[in-house]
Amino acid sequence: MLTFRITYIIVVIGWHQVGIRALNDVSEEDKTRDKRILLNDPSLFDQRLQQMDHKIQSMTSEIQSLTSELHQTTQNLRDVTSKLHQAEAAISKLTSSSTGKPTYVRWGKHGCGANATLIYTGQVGGSAYSQTGGAANPLCMVHDVIWGSNKPEGFMAEIRGAEYQDHFWGTGSLDKDVPCAVCSPINDASLLMIPGRNRCLPGWKEQYHGYLSANAVSHAHTTTYICVDENVEFMDAGSENDEHSFLMYGVRTHCGSLKCPPYENGKPITCVVCSK
Repeated sequence: MLTFRITYIIVVIGWHQVGIRALNDVSEEDKTRDKRILLNDPSLFDQRLQQMDHKIQSMTSEIQSLTSELHQTTQNLRDVTSKLHQAEAAISKLTSSSTGKPTYVRWGKHGCGANATLIYTGQVGGSAYSQTGGAANPLCMVHDVIWGSNKPEGFMAEIRGAEYQDHFWGTGSLDKDVPCAVCSPINDASLLMIPGRNRCLPGWKEQYHGYLSANAVSHAHTTTYICVDENVEFMDAGSENDEHSFLMYGVRTHCGSLKCPPYENGKPITCVVCSK
């Protein structure tokens, strides 16, 4: 039985090799015939040349199209680059025009210090201390007023002059009208008002120092904190009309949520305006 299987395998392998030789002979014969056809048939040769020429023309047209698209893309890129440069120039101009020119109000003074340029001088105005409406913040009102054409109505806010209250601001300051000055620091781009100090932090330049001011805690109208110069001045007329308009009191500490130390209960709070 084993001898029969071995003989069968040998016969199969032999026939397989014969088949491979036959296929190789046919393949070589086909190649030879194709070569004879290609060399002996001029029309087939011309047909192949025409096909190649058509392909070359098609590729040339495609290259021209791609070249045109490349030129258009290059031009678009140049336009975008030009617009980008224009935008950068505009941003740089805006930055240079705004950086280094902040402003602040020096409350209680007619002018600015040596580290600032005076923009204008005026007087402090705000809402009356007893009003429940109006505005919380005071303004530095100009002397050279320019009016518009609108007419007053029945219901409007009011702005009044400001007065120093009590003798906190110095002898003879009670009920005196309050001046102000709008200033711009020289060569500095940043401003900072620090409550609780009368000297600037390291690296900052002092514009002025003084004391915090706001409305009294017993009054109805709420105001914002402002830093009033330590050495206050008065309006030139030195009015003492006691109109009880926008009143400027000093601000004292009240310990509790406000940690003491570092603060001390009941002491007036200093302030300083700094630039950098």
